Amino acid sequence: MYIVVVEDERGALVSEHALFEGRLTVGRTAENDVVLPSNAVSRRHAAISLEGLVAYIEDLGSANGVLVNDQKVRDATPINESSQIRIGEYRVFLERATGKLKPSQSGISTAIVHPEQAHGKLVVVSGPQAGREHLLFEPITCIGRTDENDITLADVSVSRHHARVKRQDDGSYIVTDLDSSNGTLLQGRRIQQSARAWHGDRVQFGHVECVLVDPLGKGRSRRTSKQYAVFALLVVGAALLGALVSLLLLG
Repeated sequence: MYIVVVEDERGALVSEHALFEGRLTVGRTAENDVVLPSNAVSRRHAAISLEGLVAYIEDLGSANGVLVNDQKVRDATPINESSQIRIGEYRVFLERATGKLKPSQSGISTAIVHPEQAHGKLVVVSGPQAGREHLLFEPITCIGRTDENDITLADVSVSRHHARVKRQDDGSYIVTDLDSSNGTLLQGRRIQQSARAWHGDRVQFGHVECVLVDPLGKGRSRRTSKQYAVFALLVVGAALLGALVSLLLLG
């Protein structure tokens, strides 16, 4: 599976589309799968298809043509993640949506990390990846659709660099949305910039909903032990004050 990403001439994201087995048509009018509203784009301009593991693009007889790596193409032409595609004033490129193993750097030994060393994990509870668990080891975890993130969520609704989760000393987390296209929700509410989360909270990245839990899969109360102690002292103090007032009134 690929993601077809469309950007305008300034580099701003226009749209993203999942490319499964089959093809996407590109053009100016609404009957196309990828609509590019520009006079430089023909009504039916191009088609992008996936046959097995190979993606192709072809010109459908457009007026201004399709450029791949600055060369005009017409017949079905293979494309990949490094291909630079231009349709009118738009830039089109592919991203592979499936996660890949990241090779270790030459000459650098990689430490073995055990699950018990994690401080938490995100469990996916919706979509095709439901049930998948992502352990959190580092103080800061980056989440997005592409492989350079610490956690890869291969879903078209998830931006390339979607959000960041930072561990706090009190056991909570600061969840920050990285100007994603479809937003980050915490407990059903969209995060404007950052928000505090705890084990047991639901965090949604685009359309992918996750639960933040401890390494054993459990949530916990938002109150820390220190907060419970303060709360208990307040309760005891209120009870003593009530008893003192009663004695004064009876006396």
